[in-house]
Amino acid sequence: MVGFVIDSFNTSDRIIFHCDMELLEMDVENAIPLVLIVNELITNSLKYALYDNREGEIAIHLSKNSFFLNLKVKDDGIGMQDLKEVEGSGFGSQLINLLTKQFEGKMSSTTIKGAEINF
Repeated sequence: MVGFVIDSFNTSDRIIFHCDMELLEMDVENAIPLVLIVNELITNSLKYALYDNREGEIAIHLSKNSFFLNLKVKDDGIGMQDLKEVEGSGFGSQLINLLTKQFEGKMSSTTIKGAEINF
């Protein structure tokens, strides 16, 4: 899926993608919202953090402990001013917030050497 997003932005020659995901079994009700969140965050990285032919990296980490699913999406782009850029008023931001609530999750971010969003 990520390869298609990167290809659709014509960035496969300048963006390195890292994926560190445990093999997880989950039902469709959880898998689809998770994929939508990841898709939106990668799209945002390509549109806002790694634009203007910038080279960079995007990494996804997904793991599960006995109680929680942990998702981290990180890029080494220009960073964000604050979490308001993720929690903005656009449809993508509303979608991320809605899906995070559906998981009963919490979102946090850091902007050291790019942007990192954690759920």
